[in-house]
Amino acid sequence: MFRDLLGGLKKEAEKRIAEQEEARKREEQNRKETSKASEHKAWNQPQKRNRRTGKYGRLAAWIKSNYGDNFRDGQTSDDVKRELDKIFAELDSRGSLSGAAKQGFRNFIDTRKYGDLVKVHE
Repeated sequence: MFRDLLGGLKKEAEKRIAEQEEARKREEQNRKETSKASEHKAWNQPQKRNRRTGKYGRLAAWIKSNYGDNFRDGQTSDDVKRELDKIFAELDSRGSLSGAAKQGFRNFIDTRKYGDLVKVHE
């Protein structure tokens, strides 16, 4: 009888150890899958633009560095648009703008959101 009791306890202990080992393996596998998924997600995420510079921040910075003398704070948006149209026409006549750059420049002019370029007085 003592042997049966001891054998039953031993089997129960072995069963619990096996269950604990299985749970540890599942947890480790879940952790690996989660880290792979987050790495994959981070890798495929596009770079977020700096909200401070806006959608056309790089273009405005390029215009400011190359044509900054044409703009001054306090201009009206119509004055800024006229200057940008002149710059656009000049670059287009020289063939300096590719299709995508031309479209981006034209969209920037049409949005009239020149805050990255100059402080506009409405």
